[in-house]
Amino acid sequence: MAATISEVLLELQADPPVLVKDKKGQVGNQKTKYADLVQVNEQVLSRLNELGVIWSCLPTLTDEGKFVLEYELEHVASATKKVGRWPLRQSDNPQQMGSATTYGRRYALLAVTGIAAEDEDDDGRAAAAGGRTAQRQQRPQAAPTGQATAQRAQRPAAAQPPLPGENPNGITQPQQGLLHKLLNDMGKGERDAGLGYISTVLRRDVTTTKDLTKADAKQVIDRLQDDLKKQEQPA
Repeated sequence: MAATISEVLLELQADPPVLVKDKKGQVGNQKTKYADLVQVNEQVLSRLNELGVIWSCLPTLTDEGKFVLEYELEHVASATKKVGRWPLRQSDNPQQMGSATTYGRRYALLAVTGIAAEDEDDDGRAAAAGGRTAQRQQRPQAAPTGQATAQRAQRPAAAQPPLPGENPNGITQPQQGLLHKLLNDMGKGERDAGLGYISTVLRRDVTTTKDLTKADAKQVIDRLQDDLKKQEQPA
């Protein structure tokens, strides 16, 4: 039986749980695959609880006015802990804050335990059926085959998607606010009307403004400002 939190992590990493990136998402214009929080909790938290460890992760406003997730991994019997902070970007949009918090909870737990998720078509999943070890995790995988896996192989292995709202090429919060204001001024404040207008300007189907790049947003804002000026001109 492990006597400290470090011994617990040693035991966990020697025979880590299997996480599979079976969910599809999108950050800006980049499509991603990930293991969601439900799977992480089911696979990782259950193992930690069996080993006498509890996990907490609380949204907290620091004395410096920064919004963070304060997380703690505690071995109950010994009271030894692993603690840290995951930074969160504040937003007036509750949905964006919820998304960032969920993302942080998931990645903080994986980071502190050293658990990694693998793609559902990776060779590692088949190996996991026979009992994967930490040493096998570190071994380079065989070269992927097929167009989709070849494209995935070209991406840097260590690269991680940015937190929601941190895509360097994505629409900024000031652009988002100005865009919605101009759409309202244009009489297209309703979701369907606004997205229809944006789709017409960009000549592609847009289902959410979160998918817009900075360049997209500037193009639509410029068009809105021009159209509004035309409306204000006397006939």
